[in-house]
Amino acid sequence: MGVHLHSYRAAARSAALLLCAAGALALSGCAGARMTPAEEERAATDTLCEDLGGLRMDAGKLADLGLTTTRLDDVRDLRDDVAYALDTVTHSAQRVGKAKADAVTEAYDGLARAIDALPRDTTGAQAAERIRPQLEALDQAIAASQASVKC
Repeated sequence: MGVHLHSYRAAARSAALLLCAAGALALSGCAGARMTPAEEERAATDTLCEDLGGLRMDAGKLADLGLTTTRLDDVRDLRDDVAYALDTVTHSAQRVGKAKADAVTEAYDGLARAIDALPRDTTGAQAAERIRPQLEALDQAIAASQASVKC
């Protein structure tokens, strides 16, 4: 039994040494695999493009209001989803200078004001019709931002 315990401890020490060595190699490998400025810019642009696509999808849900909802609270919940997606876009656009994210933010602000102005008894279909111009402006702003960074 003492030999078995000794073998276990030796194996554990060997495994620990192997793990430490692998960790050291991994860390030294990470330092050598640093991204170039061009790669960092491309990665930032890719992230922004993904975020703009997500924003466009969330805004699309507002365009489909008459099909998916009948309550104004649902419309406002969807607006909040779009606001969250816009925050994500704004954050990722900070790393990409030519993103034209300000126009996207302005278009969202117009949409949010239009939703806030809807009467309490507005149905989903009525809301979709009333906010269509603001949704179109937001979609155009997103498309312009996507084009500016060549998504």
